This record gives sequence, structure tokens and C-alpha cells, in this order.
Amino acid sequence: MNTGRRFRVGKVHGKKVVYVRCGRGMVNGAAATQQMIDVFNVKGIVHFGIAGNMNNSMSIGDVTIPKKITNAGLWDWLNPDKAKGGEDLAYLEVRNYNVPKGDGNNELGSIGYSYEQLYSVTGRINSPQNVFWINTTQEWLHIAADLEKMELSQCVNASLCLPIKPKLVVGLKAATADIFVDNAAYRNFLYDTFGVSSSDMESSAVAMTCASNGYPVIVIRGLSDLAGVGGDNTVHKFGSLAATNTAKAVLEFIKKLPPS
Repeated sequence: MNTGRRFRVGKVHGKKVVYVRCGRGMVNGAAATQQMIDVFNVKGIVHFGIAGNMNNSMSIGDVTIPKKITNAGLWDWLNPDKAKGGEDLAYLEVRNYNVPKGDGNNELGSIGYSYEQLYSVTGRINSPQNVFWINTTQEWLHIAADLEKMELSQCVNASLCLPIKPKLVVGLKAATADIFVDNAAYRNFLYDTFGVSSSDMESSAVAMTCASNGYPVIVIRGLSDLAGVGGDNTVHKFGSLAATNTAKAVLEFIKKLPPS
């Protein structure tokens, strides 16, 4: 079967694994996950990569293994004269960010954050469940909790090091959208409104595809930048370190998985 992707089959710490690069964005994340499930006899999906940091208590080089993920790119962009209401969970008022603050009307109006529709093998046929958060697999999170004290790399090379030693945290929340977030105001909005600590472009699509098919899933993401501070330059400087720490966490997690 030619899917346009190269799947590599092998073993890691004695466990059979299939590895594939999904590509950038939510469509790629969902498509690669569905292909993996359809073509191979997998037990579950370990999704990993780098992410932007939304949480001021986290730092570049840290690794997050979230307990739940939202699609923060599913919006209702409201007319400026429309009153709040309906089924939207939260709102971003564009005029709150006017300079001077709150000055006059802003025709961009507001954005209402909406729900995913989850079709699941465990749900009723043709009756999607409205969900805002997609949970990662609780059993795998318990296994991952043992990784929180693992040693992570602090230096890209001999001359480029982080000021503090990176840490791994299990059980935070994450956001996904087809948006590279390099804006401090929007970072603060996402953290203050939804409590998310990281932002990426694939994780919720992978998790939702797994939930829809009834497969276990865990997400492991290394933080490469603080949104709104440094942008692409920070990613270019520390992206490789975030990726290295993510890979270390993935290998350690696979090591702790019970035999098939």
C-alpha cells in the first residue's frame, strides 16, 4: 500500500515499533494516525514532537506529557454586533487588545471557541459527542509518571546551554491548531482561559483519531520556545535540544511499557 509515507519497522527496548513522520498540521496528523491503525496491527500510538510554551512556569527544553488536549483552532468568528451566547465555550474579544485598551468598536468582533464532534467506536452510531477536551490514555499516563525525574539534556553544544536544567511534567493540558503561535497576548489568553501549557499543530488530531478508533494514545512534546519571545530564532537555537529531550522521553516510555 503506497501512502506517500515511509513507515520504519523495528524494535526499541525489545518492543516492536512502527515509526512514521506525520508531517505538519492537523490533517497530516490525523491521516498518518489512521494509516498506522489501518495498515499495521498496532496496540496504540505514541505521538511526539516539539511545541510552543504557553506556561510561564515551564521553560525551553522542558518536556510535557499532557493529560488532555483541545483543538484551539475550531472557532466561530462572530459578527461584532452579535451578543455572546449559544454553545461556544469561551470568547476572545478582539477589542480588549485595542490600543488604547477597549477604545471604541472593533469590527473584527469576537471569536467563540467551539466543540469537536467525536464519532467513536464506543458511542452511538451517527450520534457524535460534543467534546472540547480529548483525553490521553490514563493507564499510559500512570506509566509516564515514572519519567518525571529522568535526566534531560541542558546544552545544545559546549557553548550553548540553558540557564536551568530542563524538567519533564506529566498531566498538564495542551492546545492544537494549524497556527504557529508567536504572540504573547494570545499565549496569555490561551493559558488564562483554558489552562494550556503547550501549543502545537498535530496532537489533538492524533488523539481524536485514536479516541475515535478506540486506541490508546500518549503525547510527548518538548518545548522549543516561549510564544511571543524570540519566535523562529529561539526555535532554531533550541529546537534540536527540545527534540533531543523529547526523544529521550519517548525511548524511556517505551522501555517502561509492559511486553505485548
